[in-house]
Amino acid sequence: MKKPSKAIILLTLFTILTIISIITANAVHQTPTQETTTNTLCTYISTATYDYTAAIDPNIIYNKTTLKPNEGTLYTRITKHINITLTYTFHATLPAETTITYTLKQTIKTSAWQYPTTTTQPTTTNQTEINITLPPVIKSELDTIKGEYEKTTGASTATTYTFEITPTFTVNANTTAGPIHQVFTPTLTVNFQRTDQGDITTIEDLYQTKSDAITENQTITLSDIINQRYASYILITISIAGLCFSTYFYMKTKPKIEEIPLDKLIAPYKDLIIEAQEPPKPTPEITMINVETIQELAKTAEILAKPIILTRKPQPTLTVIDQNTIYQHYP
Repeated sequence: MKKPSKAIILLTLFTILTIISIITANAVHQTPTQETTTNTLCTYISTATYDYTAAIDPNIIYNKTTLKPNEGTLYTRITKHINITLTYTFHATLPAETTITYTLKQTIKTSAWQYPTTTTQPTTTNQTEINITLPPVIKSELDTIKGEYEKTTGASTATTYTFEITPTFTVNANTTAGPIHQVFTPTLTVNFQRTDQGDITTIEDLYQTKSDAITENQTITLSDIINQRYASYILITISIAGLCFSTYFYMKTKPKIEEIPLDKLIAPYKDLIIEAQEPPKPTPEITMINVETIQELAKTAEILAKPIILTRKPQPTLTVIDQNTIYQHYP
């Protein structure tokens, strides 16, 4: 078995090396050279805690005249009024100069309309704990307002409705990590419902929170990834330079194939060859067969006892004609 030449070995090696270096460079560039991390400098939280005491008429269900959360179902017909308190607190993990402004809005809502019954003016304080005693919720008074609204507007009469208490706390604070601005609206919903258990009052969302944080983004340069990229550039440069050199070396050392003149090529078969000015023109009935070598064409001519016709223009062609079959070779 003939061994490949040094030029072919070098060309093969540097071709493989170039492919590997390109794949490596592409893989390294898939990883970013920078990484961003988020550091938490300060966390803060607003908390709203509602509490209520419902005054109820003497009844056969409860052996008491007041109910607090989780002490039983509030039946609307025996509930005289509900006293509600709200405790708001703000806490930050860093010392802060805090200013809190708050307002209070109360709204009657049905599925078709809503009407604000109370809206307070803003109150500002530096205290981070605020205790608020809300006006008592008295359903008979709310029914009167609801009836007046429906009578005045012609809105459809609703048998069930909700009463929303919506305080808004706006917090502005300064810390060593930066300023804080937070708006917190812990809405309390009082539902007057008619269910299979009877007419009941439910109070939802007694405890609510809202938290956030002051953060800082830090960008880190990954030096190992940059070094890998530089290494891939060096590898590509070396492999491409080697590929160019090996290609040039191969082309220079590649054995030249000498073209044999036509007359020298056909000399051994001159007894079988006659020369014509034009090649035979094929017709649809004629089958054309291309012969790979002049030796095969000469054997075919001897077997068929036919001459080989040589035409030099427009392209040197050797032809053997056997009835409806033409054998051709292009030397």
